[in-house]
Amino acid sequence: MGNITKKFELSHGDEAKHRLVCRECSRETLHSIVASFEESGSEDCGGGNSVDWHCKNQIIQCLGCETVSFRTVSTFSEDVDYDHDGPYYPETIKYYPGRSEGLKSIETFLLPHKIQEIYKETILSIENEQYVLAGIGIRAIVETVCKDQNAAGANLYHKINSLKEQSIVTTEGADILHKLRVLGNDAAHEVKAHNSQQLELAMKIIEHMLVGTYIIPNKVQNVFPEKG
Repeated sequence: MGNITKKFELSHGDEAKHRLVCRECSRETLHSIVASFEESGSEDCGGGNSVDWHCKNQIIQCLGCETVSFRTVSTFSEDVDYDHDGPYYPETIKYYPGRSEGLKSIETFLLPHKIQEIYKETILSIENEQYVLAGIGIRAIVETVCKDQNAAGANLYHKINSLKEQSIVTTEGADILHKLRVLGNDAAHEVKAHNSQQLELAMKIIEHMLVGTYIIPNKVQNVFPEKG
């Protein structure tokens, strides 16, 4: 191992506003950087060559909901990409807690407890880039909804068709649920990780089903109670 040098620098927030994804708001909002602890390092590899890195450890705050969280922004000299201007070093950005834009936007407290729990765990898996577990979680949500709605059938394929026969989902909705079933099977049996775009779209489809099956009927019952 060659000689390693490191430098650390603490700086307080700048006046600039940054458009970042807020986990609580479930969308991009303006953020301020409260403080940044920056690490720069270099390792001498000999022959005039070196490996260099830079990492910003930042405390950030949403200027809408005021939630405080943490992110790192790092670059590494061995990670080189190219565009029309030539080589550049792409930034690797991670958030703590993790987050994905547009998810966790439904009123989970109106869901049955078991569905609420597996929904939250699946969201966490996507936010923390645990994509195999997220795929399994999506299938588990569909299975739990089928069980809660007393769908008939020996396996998930027939249970989804039972939801259609009960008019809980439309024909188009059943076709989509079958796609999610296959996605979950790939994750569980083939250990296949789908990408974040596929999983986020799958969760939006799940959310649409949960809203129609549980949340809207719950609200209707509260706003328009049956009169005896």
